[in-house]
This record gives sequence, structure tokens and C-alpha cells, in this order.
Amino acid sequence: MNEQNSYKSVIFAGGGSRCFWQGGFWQAAASALGLAPTAVAGVSAGASTACHIFAGEIEAAMEYYHAAHTYRAKYARPGRNPFLPDPTGLKVYREALESVLEGEPFQRLKQGPDLRIFMSRPPGWAKSALGVGLGYLGYGLDKSLGDPVHHRYARKLGFQPMVGHASECTTVKDLADLVVASSCLPPMVPWCTWSGCKVVDGGILDNAPLELMGLHETPVLVLLTRRYPAEELKGRPGVTYAQPSRDLAISKWEKANPDLVRESYEQGLRDGELFAKHGPEALY
Repeated sequence: MNEQNSYKSVIFAGGGSRCFWQGGFWQAAASALGLAPTAVAGVSAGASTACHIFAGEIEAAMEYYHAAHTYRAKYARPGRNPFLPDPTGLKVYREALESVLEGEPFQRLKQGPDLRIFMSRPPGWAKSALGVGLGYLGYGLDKSLGDPVHHRYARKLGFQPMVGHASECTTVKDLADLVVASSCLPPMVPWCTWSGCKVVDGGILDNAPLELMGLHETPVLVLLTRRYPAEELKGRPGVTYAQPSRDLAISKWEKANPDLVRESYEQGLRDGELFAKHGPEALY
């Protein structure tokens, strides 16, 4: 059995609405390769996608989001600034978890692989949206000056990792709270707490946190949501990166275009088939 058929763990990177691609990719690749990881990590919207996948409800989640985007396309204000607080968008995000995963799906998720959800704990001085903005500036510096795949600048500013486990959530509401905390970017998403600590989007620290996987949990498959130069995706033993074969038409902040929801998912299906047949470099 080659590495491509024997991934012990998988990481779902964040990326907002681009994470619909991950759902399609996993449906195609996991089925073709018989993937059955024992450990899973998710960041921000990637954590939400992972929850739906390992609860066995990714198709139901896609139907939910398609309907929600259809409704918002009809009633959303044109030209709305995506960086302003959006209570209806947060409501859709939370309800996609609570409504789709209630009951048996939630139990399936808890009995599945160990799902770790990654958050960033800001330093004491970062108690306002300005402080989080500096963390996000560090994220931007990594994209342009540092390691664009795995970040380091926010850590230098004092942000620290924090991890929650889906298996420890006693209700679907607890799980939704955890995923929202991993996705928290004030002021767009109000401040969140987890285990008594103020937390923000895990992607500020690392959008694909390899640190959550131990040596015994390699090889690991990392599902990215944007394209990177091929040279950035090679040279890490035991780590395979899968990325969209071309730039996704959907934006990270898209909330009102149902056609792009389905298109992103279907591109994921095609890319998952490519990956299964020809390996990761077919996507580079």
C-alpha cells in the first residue's frame, strides 16, 4: 500500500466559502482510495466541513448552504461590505451545523476519528478588534514575506494555539460554539471564548496546523483551499498537500451565490478524482 492510500490523518485548512471544495474533494478521493484517518484537524470553516464529512452529512450540508445562498441572493443588500458584522451570515453558519448534525449524525461524528479544532488565543494586550487586526496583519506578512502555507508572525506577536475536541462536546450546540470560536474574527464574528479563554480564528496562527499531528499520525494529508506555488508544497516528509487544480471562482466571503457553492463542490469532486488517479502533483 503506498502513502496515498494510507494517510493516518488529515487537516482541513480554513478558507471560508472556499471550503466547499474540500467537501467535494473528500467525497471523491476518500471513496476511491478507501481513506479512513484516525485523526482529523480543522481550522475555521475547514472545521465545519470536517464535521459534516465525518458525520456522513456533507451532501445535506451542501443542500443547506445552497438554499441559504439562494435566499440571501434574493434578499441581501447589494454591495454590502463583507468585513462588517453580519448576524445573518453567522446564523446560517451555525445552523448549518446545528440543523444538519442534530441526532444520529452528531453521534456518528463523536464515534469517528479524533477531530481536533484549532483556535488562536490572543495575548493579553490584544483585547480589542485592533489587537486581532495586528494578528491578521501577521497572517498577511506570512503570505507575502514568510511561509505562505504555515505561519509564524502571529506567534511572534504573542498569539498561542488552543485546541478543542469534537468528541468532548456534549451537544450539537457545544460543537457549533467550538467551530464558531475557531472561525472568530472580530468584528465580523463577535468575540468568542472556549474553556474560559478568549479565542479567535485559528488561521491567524496557522491555517493548516501540522503541529496537531504526532509522528505516529503520519503520513498526513492537508487539504488547502487556495493555490500555492508547487515548490511550497514539497519537501516535508510524511506530508502531502492537495490544493484546487485552478483558482476557485468562489471567494472566501461569498454568502449569496448558490451557483458558486455547487461549482466549488463539483470542482472538488473532479480534483478528488484527479488526485486518486494521478497523485497530488496532478493538482499543482
